Amino acid sequence: MFNELINKLDARQQLLLAGGTLALLIAALFMYVLLPQIKTYRQGLETLEILEGVASQGEAVSEQLAKLTAEVGGLDRQLYGDMANLPEEQLESFVIGRLQAISWRNAVELVSIEPATGETVQVFQESLFRVELAGSYFDLYEWLREINDELGFVVIKEYEMLPIEDVADNPNLSVNLTIASYRLPSS
Repeated sequence: MFNELINKLDARQQLLLAGGTLALLIAALFMYVLLPQIKTYRQGLETLEILEGVASQGEAVSEQLAKLTAEVGGLDRQLYGDMANLPEEQLESFVIGRLQAISWRNAVELVSIEPATGETVQVFQESLFRVELAGSYFDLYEWLREINDELGFVVIKEYEMLPIEDVADNPNLSVNLTIASYRLPSS
């Protein structure tokens, strides 16, 4: 029956039918065989491009990580001074040593230091140091500035300044203060 239909067509119509069938066959091969392969190849190229980008950024990520680690270390130093990684048992002797060194550099007499345990404030353990100093006003000012640099974030909880001698120009002063340092309790 199919042959009879084809025989009824003239040569030009048969040629058009054969051309149309061939075009449909080529279109079907392209859609179902070649196009999926082309899509897979393109996805592979995109994946390769992404992976090459990540690999080249890997060095930048390690540099960024090193920079952030140094920044965290700097913030830790700013918060705790050199006390950041100090064990709890060595804290008192460290602070006393630093206060003595700061006093010598600034011509301030460190009369006494009395360590004490403070309260727990939120999650931080408070360490108190009652300090008595003697010196000139400007030397004491420098002393206070340097304890912030050397000990990190400390709080002056109590402060009392009295003249030792009755002199009008630059009298020696006696200072009683309580320094508080806050640390996370060691676990």
